[in-house]
Amino acid sequence: MYRNFLAAFLWLLPWGLSAQTIPVADQPLNIFTLGDSNGTFPYSWPAQLQQALPTAQVFNLSKSGRTIGFVNNGDSTLNSLLVLDANLQKAAAFTQERPFDFVVVELGTNDAKAVFADRQKEVPANLKKLLLAIRNCRYPTINRATILVVSPPPYGSKAEVTAKYQGGGRRVQAMSTSFRKVARRTHCLFVDGFHTPGLNVETMTADGLHLDAAGSRKLIEPVLRLLAR
Repeated sequence: MYRNFLAAFLWLLPWGLSAQTIPVADQPLNIFTLGDSNGTFPYSWPAQLQQALPTAQVFNLSKSGRTIGFVNNGDSTLNSLLVLDANLQKAAAFTQERPFDFVVVELGTNDAKAVFADRQKEVPANLKKLLLAIRNCRYPTINRATILVVSPPPYGSKAEVTAKYQGGGRRVQAMSTSFRKVARRTHCLFVDGFHTPGLNVETMTADGLHLDAAGSRKLIEPVLRLLAR
């Protein structure tokens, strides 16, 4: 019955998310989200998931500057692989006995920075390590969840003109292909964030990198469709 409710809700998405305050299920989903700065704002994609699914429980552990497997800005706590067990422990403590239905991972934007340009072959391999570590973790409330991978959205021109992010657009585009392959090989669901329908990174970001509320809503629309299956 839940999926019928959610499917009906998603049918209304092309007309916007105006019905966000209407409950879509009497047995809500339990969702764990793991992302970077695009998941940290009050209007970001995890918040948009919560708004679109008001009866769901969304536990968000996104952090600005986070990578999949690189030490960013000299800070080892931004490397997801290095701090994964600590983050999983937080999620398990939060949910207690209630299993998560989904783990949604949206990472890669910072792995595409210019400083990591020569290490791009490591990125999909690091993603595979991360996904398998989540699936094989010691927390039964997490390791049985369905994992959904969202590849990073495009870089806009305002970001690409900076030395920090130069060439990043090509690198995140490549991730849309490599992440799909990793997701398939690890039996995870996949959303191509780079080719999100209706997402215009030039008009839906202020800096060419961080999605505004409209862009964040566009990013979750295909995610919601997968949650409804």
